[in-house]
Amino acid sequence: MKRIILGLLTVTALTFCGCNTSNKDSDGISGSNREAEQSDYENIDEQVYTVVEEQPEYPGGMSAMYDFLGDNIVYTDEAKTKNVTGKVFVSFIVGSNGKIRDVKLLKGIGFGLDEEALRVVKAMPEWTPGRQSGEKVSVKYVLPVSFALKQRAISRQGL
Repeated sequence: MKRIILGLLTVTALTFCGCNTSNKDSDGISGSNREAEQSDYENIDEQVYTVVEEQPEYPGGMSAMYDFLGDNIVYTDEAKTKNVTGKVFVSFIVGSNGKIRDVKLLKGIGFGLDEEALRVVKAMPEWTPGRQSGEKVSVKYVLPVSFALKQRAISRQGL
């Protein structure tokens, strides 16, 4: 009897979790747009590697990636006012098609800088995908994004 009740509860819970009568997801993207967005991911169930023979590469290499980050990151006013510095760690997957997906915050420092790091990583152009045994594969990547304020030079004339 307990097994029957447990089975019914499980089926009921799965039914409620699986039902979605709305054509919009919680992020407000309509179903048809959502499908087009997910098609960019190729096979979402593909294996994601953490170690590969050839790592994915940002177009132009690491220095170009850090130039991109430096050119696009905007320090928040609150972080400037409070002189916040530090590193935000962001993980993401470079798909076998070179597109960035599943961008997540691993460790943040707050003051709007976590969101800014996520925004800029999501805006990155396509990478050269990683390779394993000669095949393009999806690779999980962790990127530390450093935030540091430049010190203003004080002129002698102003003293």
